[in-house]
Amino acid sequence: MNAPINVPMTTPVTAPMTAPVNVVINPYKEVYLDVADRIGRNLCRDAVWDGARCNWLGWSMEAVNQAWVPAYRSFAGDLYGGTSGIALFLAELHQFSADKQQKRVLEGALNQALSLSDKLQGAARSGFYAGSSGFAYVLVRIGTLLKNEALIARGLREMANLAEQAPDAMFIDVIGGSAGAIPAMLKLGMEHQRPDFISMAQSHGDYLLAHASKSDAGWSWETMHVPGQKHLTGHSHGVAGIVTALLELYRATGEQRYLDGANEGLRYERGLFSAQHNNWPDLRIMDASQAEAPPVYNMAWCHGAPGIGLSRLRNVALMPDDTMLMQELNAAIQTTASSLMPAWVHGIGNFSLCHGACGNAELMIMAGQYLKRPDLTQIAEKIGQEGWQHYGQSDMPWPCGVAGTGETPNLMLGTAGIGHFYLRLYNPEAVPSVLIVTPPEKVVG
Repeated sequence: MNAPINVPMTTPVTAPMTAPVNVVINPYKEVYLDVADRIGRNLCRDAVWDGARCNWLGWSMEAVNQAWVPAYRSFAGDLYGGTSGIALFLAELHQFSADKQQKRVLEGALNQALSLSDKLQGAARSGFYAGSSGFAYVLVRIGTLLKNEALIARGLREMANLAEQAPDAMFIDVIGGSAGAIPAMLKLGMEHQRPDFISMAQSHGDYLLAHASKSDAGWSWETMHVPGQKHLTGHSHGVAGIVTALLELYRATGEQRYLDGANEGLRYERGLFSAQHNNWPDLRIMDASQAEAPPVYNMAWCHGAPGIGLSRLRNVALMPDDTMLMQELNAAIQTTASSLMPAWVHGIGNFSLCHGACGNAELMIMAGQYLKRPDLTQIAEKIGQEGWQHYGQSDMPWPCGVAGTGETPNLMLGTAGIGHFYLRLYNPEAVPSVLIVTPPEKVVG
C-alpha cells in the first residue's frame, strides 16, 4: 500500500476552495490504511503457530486478590483481549488489502478461538466482550466479509447455544453480561431472521428489569459487586450501557416495559451528572482508601463522557423526541472533544480503545457521521494524524492500555484495536464500530 512518505501536519483535512464541488481532498486517507496495514503485518509477524491455530504473547489485565495487575501471557479466545478480537481486525483490514498472509493469520486466530469456545462456560458465557455472544458476532461478521457460509452458520449456532444459559446477576453489564449480549442477539436475530434470538434478548432484558435497584433516584444496577460501592454510571460497567440495551429491546419489540426501565435508568444517571465537570462520576472503588474520597471524572469509553456519549448518541437515534438526551449528548461531545484537542504528548496517555485516545475519538467519528458535523470528524482525524506522526511512520511501539507495560496485540487494549480505529478513519461506512453494537432499524430480508 503506497502512502505519502511525509505528510505535514499542517495539511488541511478538507478541500481548498478551488476544488471541484462535492470533492473532498484528504491526503491522510491512504496514510490511515497504511498504518492499519503496518499493524496487521506486525500481527502476522508475531503470531505463534501450532498447526492450524495461532496465538500471541502480550500484556493483559488479570484480577489478583481483588486488584487488577498486568500479566504477560498468551490470549484466550474472547473479543475484548483474545484471538477473536485480533481476527476481527485482520478481517476488516483484509477487505481492503486482500493480503493472503493476513487471511491466513485471521483464520489461525479464529481456529484458536474455536478450540477454546467450549471453555466459555458458566454465568459469564453470554457476554459480548468476554463471552460467546461476542464470539458469535465475530464469526458472523468475518463469515460475511469472507463470503464463508460455514463461518456464518457456526456463528449462528454459537448464538443459539446461549439459549441454554440463563441470565445471571453477577454478569449484567456490557463487558461481560446481559447488556452486551442484548444488542448482539437483536442484530443477528434481525439480520438472519432468527426470532429465537429476539426471545433470548428479551429474557436478558426482563432479567435486567427484575434485578434493578429501584429508588426515588431512579433505577440502577449492581455490576461490580464491591462492598460499599455505589452503582456505576458509564457505558461498559454502568447504567448507560444497560439503558441502551433496554432501548434496543423497546425498538425491536415495542414492549413498553423496556422503555420504562430505560427512562428510570436515565433518571438515575442524570442525578449524578456534574455540571461543573460536564461529565459523570466514575464511582468505582479500587481500594479501601477511595471509599470516602471525592469522585473522579474519567475520560474513557469504559468510564466517563466518551462512552456515555456513544450510548446517548444511540439513545437519541432510538428516542429522537427526548430533548434531554440531546443535551446530554452535547455535553459528552463537548467534554470529549476538549480532552482530545491538546497536542499529543508522548508518555502521558495511550491509544487503546477501552480507555485511550482511539476509544475517545470513536465518539467524534460516530457523532460526526450521525449529526453531520465534519468538525467532530476532524478531531478524530487529528488523533489519527498524531498517532501516525509519533508512532506509525517511525514504527515506534504504540502506547497501549495496560499501564506500565509495553505494546500488546489485542483488540480493546492493544494494537489490533488501534488498527481498527485507523480503519474507521479510512472508511467508517465499511467498518462498523466495535465499541457499540447497533442492530438494524428493521428486519433485513
